[in-house]
Amino acid sequence: MEFNNQQREKKDYGTRINQWIREPEVLVIDEKGENLGAMSTEKAITLAKEAGLDLVEVGPTVKPPVCRIMDFSKYLYEQKKKLRKNKASKAKDLKEFRFSPVIDTGDFNTRVRRAIEFLEKGHPVKITATKKGRQPYDKMKAVFDQILTNFTEYSSIEPEPKSEGNRISITFKKNGTTKNKQNSSQENKAIQPEGEQEGQNDVQTESSGSSQDEKIN
Repeated sequence: MEFNNQQREKKDYGTRINQWIREPEVLVIDEKGENLGAMSTEKAITLAKEAGLDLVEVGPTVKPPVCRIMDFSKYLYEQKKKLRKNKASKAKDLKEFRFSPVIDTGDFNTRVRRAIEFLEKGHPVKITATKKGRQPYDKMKAVFDQILTNFTEYSSIEPEPKSEGNRISITFKKNGTTKNKQNSSQENKAIQPEGEQEGQNDVQTESSGSSQDEKIN
């Protein structure tokens, strides 16, 4: 069976096929998945050629190596397809949604809805509440607690919300239910700075030009 340069290069630096298999004896699995047992590599290659296929070394670390009779081009295609799928699943970008104490109800609901849409698509979503200037911390905290009531069906990546300077944040992912019950304002008191009191009932619904408060990476 003829091989192009790409197949030869792939074989030399990766999966070995046919005459490039180094061991004199191999354990052979045929194209139907049946174990043909150990035989000489030369005989195994002959069987593969008679079937119009290749002898592909799929288990090089065992003795004797395990080889399968298959279409090597199709094997490469399936491996590349699997690799692309794995990369795509790992490459889901983090999406961040920012909220302020003066965000209006429409913008609040829109951001929550979009955050959930991204979660359902497999993206991790970071929820951040930020206070600006002299805005009271308790109002920012109240907004944050209100946001979390919408994400009880998702797992939080961090064990607890993070409080850093003028912001609080937590990152959610799809699948599972958060074990920390992040929607509970009682449990979120742990991140309240000393001397501050929560004021969940004080959430303002004023329009704040909030289009700048949302950051989507």
